[in-house]
Amino acid sequence: MLLSACNITVTPAPNGGGSSVTLNAVTSYNSEYTLRTSVKDQNNKTLAAGTNVICDDRNTQLQVGVSWTGGLQRIGISFKGVQTGQTTKQRIFGDRYSSPDYSGNGLATITIGSEVAPLKVSSGLSAQSIIPTPINTTYVRGYTYVQAIGEDQNGNVSNVVESVTAIPVVNCS
Repeated sequence: MLLSACNITVTPAPNGGGSSVTLNAVTSYNSEYTLRTSVKDQNNKTLAAGTNVICDDRNTQLQVGVSWTGGLQRIGISFKGVQTGQTTKQRIFGDRYSSPDYSGNGLATITIGSEVAPLKVSSGLSAQSIIPTPINTTYVRGYTYVQAIGEDQNGNVSNVVESVTAIPVVNCS
């Protein structure tokens, strides 16, 4: 027990994996598509006109708000089905920032393809806003949570955070 004679302080790495960034929350999400009128889902739950949705039959642009602590180098987005609990197999990261972002919050804009598979994340976080397009829908397929993960300047990933509410996935027309 040679070490017991030494005065050593051990500080665990953040998130258990050495990442210097911790995500706090998915703070918001806004879709380019909203419901034009109220509709009922397969469980007879009413979704109000103006509800943000992901169109399962076309590309959908989604803006995701995230808050964090530490130096965020880039962010990744994935989705988790409410019914199945399955997470999309691919987590898509945006481009690396030129230097870590310590601001603590921002927006990432992503494009999602059909079947709720993320296609891309825009480079960097931005303050741009999405202008919603009202759509008609014939069928609510289900709901999905938005998940985010951060990466620090050394390539270490943070914890995963998930939206508190799920976004409806619908067939759009």
